[in-house]
Amino acid sequence: MPPDTGTLSTNHYTLSHLEAAACLWDAVLELRDRPDAEPRAIERALAIRKSFDTLGAAALRLIVVGWTDAVDAAWYREQESRPFSFDWGFVPQWLSEKIDWSDPRQPVIRMHHPSQHIREGESGVVHEGSRAQPPVSDPWHDHRALLARARAALEKPADLTVDNCDALIKDIGHAEKRLSASPLLWPIDVHVAVIEHRHGTNLHVALDANALDTQVAAYCREWWREIGDDGDPHSLSDRDIIETYFDDHPHESCSIDRVMLEPPIIPDRIPEHPETGTYCVLSTAHLTFQTADRLDKWASWPPSERPIDIAASVYGWFVPTRELADDRRAQLPEDLLSLIAFGRDRGFRFVLLDCDACSVDDLPVHDW
Repeated sequence: MPPDTGTLSTNHYTLSHLEAAACLWDAVLELRDRPDAEPRAIERALAIRKSFDTLGAAALRLIVVGWTDAVDAAWYREQESRPFSFDWGFVPQWLSEKIDWSDPRQPVIRMHHPSQHIREGESGVVHEGSRAQPPVSDPWHDHRALLARARAALEKPADLTVDNCDALIKDIGHAEKRLSASPLLWPIDVHVAVIEHRHGTNLHVALDANALDTQVAAYCREWWREIGDDGDPHSLSDRDIIETYFDDHPHESCSIDRVMLEPPIIPDRIPEHPETGTYCVLSTAHLTFQTADRLDKWASWPPSERPIDIAASVYGWFVPTRELADDRRAQLPEDLLSLIAFGRDRGFRFVLLDCDACSVDDLPVHDW
């Protein structure tokens, strides 16, 4: 297994790594060739075979051994709670739970899938009627998988069924909506430096430590004379100049931290058409003094006790124009019912009664 394939994240491969890689490959072959007589297991076997047919054994093997670190880490976390062997118990179960074979060109690890505790010898299949928790979506891997599906569809459109095409279009549309709601789709780490100096505070932010060093080093070179060093600041590396500057400066300091930015919570399905409404503004002069006095009182009552849902504004009231039940209508004066009907007939959901608004010719005006 050549170390320059990039399939394993470790730089030094121990016997344990090689054994785990071999177990993964053995388990993939077992899941492909000897599935349990259960629909999900058979469906998985067919999906694995399709990956073999699409990628070839050599390419797929490199993908599978690339999961070595992940399966090792999972075994380290869960071996106490899973009292069965690594090779024929844990690894097949991990593959069954964790690997998404839906894209034959790029099987991927489902992130943060809750582990299912099973006894040795049990199948790694979730049976119908079981109470297994669904996998928790990982936005970064989901987005990569979506791009892989789109690429495969463009490369081999003949292999795409109508249903898969419709699903892909729907998922791309959903991704577009999520991007329109927020440019940040998954958590990212940012590196932050805060420089305190006599003129105030500088804040520098970058996506990686080297880029942050470049920003802070530029500040140090600009103010190099502050530390009384006659050396050429451009002869030092970014890291060296930062350490020298803040070690020698009597009053300035630099603190560096790493912060995770979380994306906003976005609903799984963003409404196609958010609810909207309109209102018209009418003068309170279209009410009698007695009705205006009632509205003042009702606005101060608990909502459950009001004959109508109203909201007081600075200069009047918001009144809904929807149809009312007969018992509610009986509690409202005629002038208020006329205003509500006026707004409803013209397509308004609310009427704003305002003392500074103009009156209209279609409604009576009361002088008070």
